[in-house]
Amino acid sequence: MVEYKVGLVGCGHISGAHLRAWARTEGGRVQGVFDLNRELAEKRAREFKIATIYEELEQLIAECDVVDVCTPPQSHGRIARQVIAAGQRLVIEKPLVTDMADWEEMARLLAGSPDKITVIHNLKFSHSVQQARRWVHEGRIGRIIRVQREFLTSPEADRMLAGNSHWSHQLPGGRWFETLPHELYLTHYFAGPLELAGVSTAHTDQAPAGAPADEVIITLKNGQCLATIHFSANCRQNRRVFTVQGTEGTITVDILGDFATLTTSQDRRWKRSIGGVTLLASGATMLRWLPDRSRYFWRQLQGETPHTRIIRAFDEYLQGQGPVPTPLDEVDYVVRNCERIGREIDRQVAGGRVIG
Repeated sequence: MVEYKVGLVGCGHISGAHLRAWARTEGGRVQGVFDLNRELAEKRAREFKIATIYEELEQLIAECDVVDVCTPPQSHGRIARQVIAAGQRLVIEKPLVTDMADWEEMARLLAGSPDKITVIHNLKFSHSVQQARRWVHEGRIGRIIRVQREFLTSPEADRMLAGNSHWSHQLPGGRWFETLPHELYLTHYFAGPLELAGVSTAHTDQAPAGAPADEVIITLKNGQCLATIHFSANCRQNRRVFTVQGTEGTITVDILGDFATLTTSQDRRWKRSIGGVTLLASGATMLRWLPDRSRYFWRQLQGETPHTRIIRAFDEYLQGQGPVPTPLDEVDYVVRNCERIGREIDRQVAGGRVIG
């Protein structure tokens, strides 16, 4: 077994999920934590019984084999460059960077060792997305022709949209830049790299400070598949849905409920009169519902989350038991499209042109 020391940088909201995940790995041991806010670092150290609170970032990097970065993304470029230049492995929250110059420098440093970085593309490791991926590989829906992602929320349901002081508000495109990596790596996971075709925005009188473009539609495409991403800051349904449309069927993933449904019923005239296609699809879903929900609640009781699964996948990679969780081509695809989309949202809010 490969044993290694982990140092965690940034002890805010998301760090707890990471520390719980490291406790479930085979070889990782959290050596210490660092935060500019000493009180936050002390709180996490007490909570997870971590012996060392580092006074300097440089000392943590020098003494740990893996550096896990949970700071706001505006600081990622500087920290990530230090970690990579020191030859340590980097696990880092998304968005990876907020400036392309930072990524270009990181990519240069990673040229000889592209597996040194794992970005927390955690939704790939949710139960429902993994189930959808298996169905696609089994050929259950035929060739993928459409991918659709809906991220529909409101300030009442979204802590990042509440008020006007969250760090995501200062990102390119505001709050959407924080979640955009999820949407992009999911499209890449199912449809491969797509080209950005267009960004359309609306600015209504309901727009919160964190999302001045409170309705956004993003379109991507290649020669065989179209993908759309819809962001809304005005939807009290609080809807997070990912749909993969194939030539032979449809997969719908409820991200919040971590539940995937598969519909392969074909339309027939006689079925229309009795709503047969809907009835058959509903019946298949109900057959899966009870065992799936039983597993879901068991995973919840066990504290198993997409964060625990991606960090465990990183550990398995280090143990020689699996692939690198986030290949460099996927990371590059996400970073470059985040940059273009975020800047375009800002341009349109400011009255700039629409790409397409």
